Amino acid sequence: MSLKIRPVEENDAETCGKIGYEAHKSISSSHGYPSEQPSKEYAIGLIKTILSNPNSLGVLAERRGKILGSIFLHKFPPSPVAVIGPLTVHPSTEGGIGRVLMDAVIVQAHKQNYNQIRLVQSPSHIRSFVLYTKTGFTLQEPLFLMQGQPLKGKNNIQTTNVHLIENEHDISLCNELCMSAYGFTRETELRHAINQGVATILEHEGITKGYAAGIGMFGHAVAQSNEDLKTLITNAHEIMGPGFFVPARNQEILVWLFENGFRIGWPANLMTIGPYQETLMPFLPSLAY
Repeated sequence: MSLKIRPVEENDAETCGKIGYEAHKSISSSHGYPSEQPSKEYAIGLIKTILSNPNSLGVLAERRGKILGSIFLHKFPPSPVAVIGPLTVHPSTEGGIGRVLMDAVIVQAHKQNYNQIRLVQSPSHIRSFVLYTKTGFTLQEPLFLMQGQPLKGKNNIQTTNVHLIENEHDISLCNELCMSAYGFTRETELRHAINQGVATILEHEGITKGYAAGIGMFGHAVAQSNEDLKTLITNAHEIMGPGFFVPARNQEILVWLFENGFRIGWPANLMTIGPYQETLMPFLPSLAY
């Protein structure tokens, strides 16, 4: 029976969410990791949130009216990067659906003139790594999701130079630093974090030393040095979501976090299609990139 590919609609959220929950549960339980989607309610809520975002679109695969899986593509203008995820296929479904869904959103990204496409992959799911590699993705950064309690008030690191981002001048300073790190700005994500009241900037003697669009799985941070990055982490009043990603190559930050009671929740991989500028500054990626 032929496979039908169509956009995800609002009334598909519950079914797509349940499939996402079952898919992540199946993978995590077989590898001994906590699930990235801990409940059906969380998974359904995630799909509803994505569908409410005008810069995101979803595609699903169905056969005989039965939804088999879904995938989403996200834009963050003015960033030139498009992001894929989550891709979920029901565990009982035969192979090949994931590749069809991946091809569909990559075509959509190219139609919208995005040649930089990124995703964060779970290494516990070897099949997804094979799929992403076959569709053109390259591994750029192994990551660890770090979990622990906020360090605010529990550390001797100087905190007087960190404040909430509240005006256009601060945003401009953050954009300049982001340009140095990535080659483009992440202003959409930064403004979202400002609206949530979690975006912070670190300044010293008139120099922007770093900023964080929230410390958490959906936030990102850029800093001039590891000491500056530690200061941003230390000043977070909360850790949003189940933790935050740290590049595995940043041994200094990892050791410091371990010494402060953090642990690794699960590993992940940042993978890309198209041009990629390695981030030479200390940084914390988001679930997007």
